[in-house]
Amino acid sequence: MIKFQSYSINNLLLTNQVLDAYITNFWNDVFSQLIKSSDKHLLLMCKVEFNNSELGYRTLGELRRVNFDDKEMFIKYLIARLGVLTEAYVTHPISKITFSYFIKDGLATEDRRLLQDSVVKGLPAHRFNNMNLPISMNPSDYGDVILDNYVQIGGENVHRFLVENGTRSYIIDTSSDGLTNKVRIQGAINLSWVDTKISAAEDIFSRAIGKSIIYFMGGEKVLSKKVLNAKPFTKVAVDSQLDSKFITMDIETIKLQDKITPYLICAYNGSESIFSYADSSLVGEAQQKALFSSFINQLLTFFNNESKTMVVYAHNFSGFDGILLMKHLLNIGNIKPLIFHGKLMSIKIKLNIDGYKGKTIIFKDSFLLLPFKLLFFFYMIDFYEFTIKFSLFL
Repeated sequence: MIKFQSYSINNLLLTNQVLDAYITNFWNDVFSQLIKSSDKHLLLMCKVEFNNSELGYRTLGELRRVNFDDKEMFIKYLIARLGVLTEAYVTHPISKITFSYFIKDGLATEDRRLLQDSVVKGLPAHRFNNMNLPISMNPSDYGDVILDNYVQIGGENVHRFLVENGTRSYIIDTSSDGLTNKVRIQGAINLSWVDTKISAAEDIFSRAIGKSIIYFMGGEKVLSKKVLNAKPFTKVAVDSQLDSKFITMDIETIKLQDKITPYLICAYNGSESIFSYADSSLVGEAQQKALFSSFINQLLTFFNNESKTMVVYAHNFSGFDGILLMKHLLNIGNIKPLIFHGKLMSIKIKLNIDGYKGKTIIFKDSFLLLPFKLLFFFYMIDFYEFTIKFSLFL
């Protein structure tokens, strides 16, 4: 994130001493706070604002990578830059000096002598589709302006520039407020982009080009966003062989004498429902044995002559229903539980009961398929009947 630190200056000329003083202030106020816990460096740029509003802001130097120990080198760099800039910098009083910076992790590792380079470089550019494109919102920076007039586009007056630079021609349409440039390269190259000024004072603008948005500050690319291609969603074909022949079941319990005790077991096959209630005249193991025996006998009626396998789902079967049911299945067939990481996943039982020998019941956990709360297992229960029998049980 771009950060700013500004200092007000009352009608002072920009001298070497003024630069030295305010760079030192910045180092003490900002930079020294960043190095207390970890190594940091800055991408740093310095600008001044003149008292004369027509002169506006001026950049003293390019964006530079600066370590904390580079203060004296940075001062010398800006003083050297000041010597090759126009005399307006030193003959007009200034009202403000601003440091624009990014905080970066680690130390800058490139050759530190580069910091002392005071040569005024050419217009910076960035690469896009193997082309160098100017980093500027000033049409004259693109080349020679051969046409400069106002046109109306979509009911809006825009300032149009035709700029030539060698074999390349640009059409630049600037909005009436000067905040937006729509740039198009003429000829066989089909490329255009939109530059939007974010901060005139800090020379910050964004460029929307292709699928990217690039942010520039002081002629340097500081951030880039890009829309990446992704595979489209594919439509999944509906399985016409989905098996709807399964049964749902649930066990309801209450807490008696600090013990979880089942009192009702119900099941539903899509058209019929069965209910097994605890007999209030029985207690303890006898009551539980009768409850589960009644449920199993009713469950067997869901078999038809053709079916050899029955699949029964219970929500949270692996964590609750299956544990309660397991011991009551031991006397009716050969049990094969499936355990994974110590968790009961399913129970497969091959029946040895007369009339059902060779048939198989598989109990599974519906929570593992659809991990949502159980909402619908009791909608077939006659609430009045349930209330009466539950009251008798208590």
